[in-house]
Order: sequence, then structure tokens, then C-alpha cells
Amino acid sequence: MAEEKTLGELLAHNLQRNPGNIVIPTVPNFKLNPSILGVLPIFEGHRNENPYTHLGDAPRDWLNHLQGGPFRTFEEVAKRFLKRYYPETLTAKLRSEITGIQQESGENLQEYYERFTSLCASCPNHNLTETSLLDQFLQGMNDLDARLLQCSAGGSFNEMTPSQLRMLIETNAEGMRGRDGIK
Repeated sequence: MAEEKTLGELLAHNLQRNPGNIVIPTVPNFKLNPSILGVLPIFEGHRNENPYTHLGDAPRDWLNHLQGGPFRTFEEVAKRFLKRYYPETLTAKLRSEITGIQQESGENLQEYYERFTSLCASCPNHNLTETSLLDQFLQGMNDLDARLLQCSAGGSFNEMTPSQLRMLIETNAEGMRGRDGIK
């Protein structure tokens, strides 16, 4: 006959017994990088503290009340999250804004790049390749900034990889910081 567990053992939080909507996989030789700990929310383990409430408001509540689990992969959770918070109509609207972006009059390269990256970040499922995103960004630039950027590229973007072009844009945009009162 199996040994009966104590109340302390039975009442202790056991993720294997009650994982909620997320199934924690067994990963052989898994090591947690200590540098990640600085970005985690603070959970002090007080009696009235729920460890799952440190995810943020609406997405946290959604995750806590998610039906249809348990989910075995991050991809399953991500698909449900995107369907809930980024419906197809919103995704189409944001994708259209990304592909039609134009540098505004009086907007310098840094401001334009920050607006562009914020717009891209606001739509995590835009399904545009890095090459397409960079092309949209370049097509939307004003003539002066486009020529200056092309000069700093040595005359042509065609010889650059997407990561080299992204670095060039970031470097030039960062160069605007501190000029004209930009912080």
C-alpha cells in the first residue's frame, strides 16, 4: 500500500499536480541564465500573493481564465493570445499602416524610425519579412534622409544584408539623438 502523504505535502503547490493552463515540459539539462532574473516581476511569496498575477492585467487575467487547456506548447498559447488580442481586422489595419508608412514633414530620421519600430512592435503577427519591412521603411523616407542614408551606405543598399541595413538605419537614427533637442 502506498504511503499516505501529509497535509503539508498535499497542500504544497505542486505544478505537476495542478499546472493550470500551461504544462511545464521536462527539459533535460535545462539551465536558467541568471541574467533573466532581472526582468522577472517581483514575487515575494506572501500568503496573499498569487504568483500568476505578475503577468500584467488583461493578458494575465486572460491566461488565468483560459479555457481549452492545458496547452502543451508555447505555440498553442501564442496562437490563442494572438487570436484574442490581435484579431484579423486589427492585424490587417496595422499591416496596412506598416506597409504605407511615410516620414512626416518635419520628422527627422530618429523620430521616423522610432515610430516605425513602435508600429511594427504593435503588430507581432504582421507576417512581413525583415526585407519587406526595411523596403517599406526606405520607400517611406523623405528624399533628403534617403539620400543621406544611401550615402552612408556607400551609394547602394543592394550590396547590404538586411541586418547590415538595419544596423545602418539604427546607427544613423541614433546619430540624431542629442541634435535638435532629441532625447
